[in-house]
Amino acid sequence: MKKYIIGEKFKDKKFDFRETCFGICEQDGKILLTKKLKNNEISLIGGGIEDNESKEECLKREFLEESGYIVKDIKNLCTIDCFWLADGKWPMESLANIFIVEVLKNNIEPTEKGHVPLWISIEDCTKTLLLPYQIEAIKKYINYKNKHLKHKSF
Repeated sequence: MKKYIIGEKFKDKKFDFRETCFGICEQDGKILLTKKLKNNEISLIGGGIEDNESKEECLKREFLEESGYIVKDIKNLCTIDCFWLADGKWPMESLANIFIVEVLKNNIEPTEKGHVPLWISIEDCTKTLLLPYQIEAIKKYINYKNKHLKHKSF
């Protein structure tokens, strides 16, 4: 996967590190996101890799937990190594593995309480998402789509 770096690692600060996997699923010009009910935060579907879990297993688990959708197909998009201040306070390095995902339509509720799946237009995603690596992931997806998928959508 092609790797991009955003932000800057400061030499005088210790950065917390987290490796994650996120999926971009597009249908009819909309991207599947999740909304956390406790704080109304909207994000790409995904999260941290758990013990002995492959990236693909992580992504499939996260999609069930946060949206209730079953992952049918996974394609590598890129990796974004992001240095940023979480909550504007503490230094964080997020190594986000980004995938293009195709899901099966279903009527399953998210298996993790407090999540609601949302379909938001591609154009509104960069205005809706808050985390810098997720905004960058949508931009990379749009660029990829414009180059490789002119007549096909996921």
